[in-house]
Amino acid sequence: MFSRKIIKRLILALLLACVCYSVFFVIYVLVKYTITGRTNTKFKSARDVMGLENEVRVFNTSMDFSSAKQIHKCVFLKVNTLESTPICVYDPEVDLFVSKYIINVGSWEKDLILEVVSILRGDPSLEFLDFGCNIGVYTLAVAKFGRRVTAIDANRKNLEMLTTSLQMGNLTGMVTLIWNALSDKIELVGFKERETNVGALQMISGVMNNSIFTDENSSIAIALDDLMPLLRNRSVIIKMDIEAFELKAMIGGKKFFEEVDVKFLLMEWVHHKDSDDGARIIQFLTCRGFQPFNPIVRSVSLKIEDRKSWPEDVLWIKDLNWVI
Repeated sequence: MFSRKIIKRLILALLLACVCYSVFFVIYVLVKYTITGRTNTKFKSARDVMGLENEVRVFNTSMDFSSAKQIHKCVFLKVNTLESTPICVYDPEVDLFVSKYIINVGSWEKDLILEVVSILRGDPSLEFLDFGCNIGVYTLAVAKFGRRVTAIDANRKNLEMLTTSLQMGNLTGMVTLIWNALSDKIELVGFKERETNVGALQMISGVMNNSIFTDENSSIAIALDDLMPLLRNRSVIIKMDIEAFELKAMIGGKKFFEEVDVKFLLMEWVHHKDSDDGARIIQFLTCRGFQPFNPIVRSVSLKIEDRKSWPEDVLWIKDLNWVI
């Protein structure tokens, strides 16, 4: 009789231990999930993610970067008839062009922005892709206009500043930020900020995966084709300003140009007027039905043989019904 009581107590003790263990395990999993969810918002560093198949890094625009050391101040972006919206800028001593001009004038490349908005106004189905968004002049203006934007930049500092601008303007729901460079393949790229021109990054392809490069001076380059799951079957206008990596981006986007309806491509041409890359860019785009135009005067077509005298920016148009 005594032994039966002992056995019952042992059984009860074991059952209680099992219940306690189960409760402890559930609590442990919940705590671990919560902590993991928080740490994931810090993003994978450039070197940590090397070797994965898909390196597209969507930037978390819910985080607070308002105290980021590179933010000099936040002012209002003013582009003629468009509604103003906050934009955070660098110290003009280190960003003598874009930030200083915005502080003094209120905008940057406003004529080109107004041309982009004019195109968007004519086609409600178009989305805007900002490749090389810098601190977000185009992204903010288009988002404030009310159109969806996907913006990409290699420089994390730019995206921290742009996130702050989006939050201040209540525009985070309109924009997807991606922290990557664009190239013809997935690779680790280094970059160097040019003195007095933060936006003009000097990109370094084919760098080794070592401790010299950190999130401050490197990024993971992806191919345009890697963005197809996000953008397939959409109609878009692209602004591309990626500091002479335009050809690499196109080579890595052959499927992208087949499966994404790219109607317009506004690109910086100053690096390509006299280069072999320029000739190859022309061949790539003309073979896909694009023709070059002056972006400020859309009715003025550009002759291929005169590419060395083209303006600093060129608007490539696939649907010539837009040439008015």
